[in-house]
Amino acid sequence: MKMQTSLTSIQLIFFIIQTQIGVGVLGLPFSVFSVSKNDAWLSVLLAGFIVQILIVLFWILGRRFPKKSLFQYSRQLLGKLAGSMVNISFILYGVLVTALILMYSTAIIKTWVLPLTPKWIVMFLLIFTAIYLGKEKVAAISDVYVVVSSLIFFLLLISVVVLVTYPIEWRYLLPIGQSGGVQILKGAKEAYFSMLGFELLLFLFPYFQHNGERSVLYSASIANLFVTLTYTFLTVVSLITFSPEEIVIVPQPVLYFVKSLYLQIVERIDLVFMSLWVVNVITSLTSYLFLSTEGSIHTFRWFKRKRYIYTVLIGMMAFVIALIPGKEGEMEIYNKMVINLSYLYILVIPAILLSISYLFKKAERGGGA
Repeated sequence: MKMQTSLTSIQLIFFIIQTQIGVGVLGLPFSVFSVSKNDAWLSVLLAGFIVQILIVLFWILGRRFPKKSLFQYSRQLLGKLAGSMVNISFILYGVLVTALILMYSTAIIKTWVLPLTPKWIVMFLLIFTAIYLGKEKVAAISDVYVVVSSLIFFLLLISVVVLVTYPIEWRYLLPIGQSGGVQILKGAKEAYFSMLGFELLLFLFPYFQHNGERSVLYSASIANLFVTLTYTFLTVVSLITFSPEEIVIVPQPVLYFVKSLYLQIVERIDLVFMSLWVVNVITSLTSYLFLSTEGSIHTFRWFKRKRYIYTVLIGMMAFVIALIPGKEGEMEIYNKMVINLSYLYILVIPAILLSISYLFKKAERGGGA
C-alpha cells in the first residue's frame, strides 16, 4: 500500500469524527430515552466507553500489521479464499450502511425541508456529492473533513443558545440511575448505532501509522471522546428542554428545540441547523463509500488506477437499495438488520483475526508482536 506520509494525527481525528457524527445526531435523544428514560445521558456515556474498548481492540490488531489494512492482512491470516470472502463482506457492509444513512437522512430532509420533492431526487443529490468526494484518496478527503468540522461547533453553539434562552428544567434528569443497569445498558445499544464510524480505524491505520502507533490510538480516542461528549450534551439539552411526556412524541428532539429559538436576524434557525447537519451526513456517506472503494481496489483489481469507477458503482448500489424501503416500518426492519450485522464486522471478525494472529504468531515484519 502506498503511504501518504503528509497525513497528520489531526486529520485522523476529524476523519473519525466526521464519520461518526451524521444522521443519528438528530434522533439519538429520542431513541435512547425510549429505553432508558431520564438516564439516557448515562447510556450515551456508556456507549462511548464501549466504543473506546473496541477502538483499543482495533489498535492492537492494527499495530501487528502497521503497513496494511484489514483488506490486506485478512488474506494473510485466513488464506486467499477466506480472506477475499471477508473483504467482500466488508464491502457489502459499507454499501448497506451507506444506504441506511441515505434513506434516513432523506426521510428527515423531506419531513422538515422538502416535503413535495420526490425522495429519489434528494437521495441522488446526497449520493452524488458523496461520490464526488469519495472517489478521492485519503489525503484529499481528510483535508475536506478538517475544514468542514468547524461546522460542528456551530451546531453546538446553537444548542448552547437554547440553554440560555429556552425555559429548561434540570429536575427532569433526576433521580439519576432510577432506570436500572439493564435499561441503561439497553439504551447504550440504541446509542451505539449513532456512533458507528470508529470501525474505519481498521482501514485507516496504515495511512497514519507513520505518526506513531500511540499517536493513532490517541487520535482515535480523542475523536471518540469528542463525539461521546457531543452526543451526551445534546441528549442532556433535549432531556431538560422537553418533559418526559413530550420527548416520547418528538422523533427529532434536537431539531425541535432548535426550531423553538427566536432570533430577530434569523427567521428559521432550524433550517440553518439542517444545512449544517447535511454536511455531516455527506461526510458519513463519503467515509463508507471510501471503505467499500478501498476494499474493492484490494480485492478485485478490475479497474487499475481508476478508483472512481468503484466509487460510482458502489454509490449507485447504495442508491438503489435505499429506494426499496417505502414505509417507516420497512426502514426500521432494514435498520435492525444492519445494526445486527455490524456486530459481526465490528466485534466478531476483528476478534477472530486478532486471535489468529496471536495463536499462529503472525504479524507484519517490523510490527508489534
